[in-house]
Amino acid sequence: MSRSDGDRSDDLWRAWTFTWMVSVGVGGVLPPLGPHGFQPGGPAYHLVGFSVLTVLLSRRMPAVRAAALAWLYGLLMEGVQSFLPYRGAELGDLAVNLVAVALGMVAVAVRGLAPGR
Repeated sequence: MSRSDGDRSDDLWRAWTFTWMVSVGVGGVLPPLGPHGFQPGGPAYHLVGFSVLTVLLSRRMPAVRAAALAWLYGLLMEGVQSFLPYRGAELGDLAVNLVAVALGMVAVAVRGLAPGR
């Protein structure tokens, strides 16, 4: 019995989503690159990371649920960062994550990337 192309496509989307979540998570716990905790391009990392995560998650679930999950993942990452001596939890990062999630939802709506399309 062979697997259908749809099953392979679903597996590929799951793999991409998992890989992206791990990448965002690892990036969130690594020490800052710049001196004195400065992270060059910090907001851009959040914007790309969480907007893409929202789009990837929306392939498997309704967009609103995907957006909530992506933002909660950002909240979890900020919580983890609060326990790391070289990182810190910041409300500004959560706000940028929220903007990124909103941009991801716009991309889903504009491009018709919702499940089943």
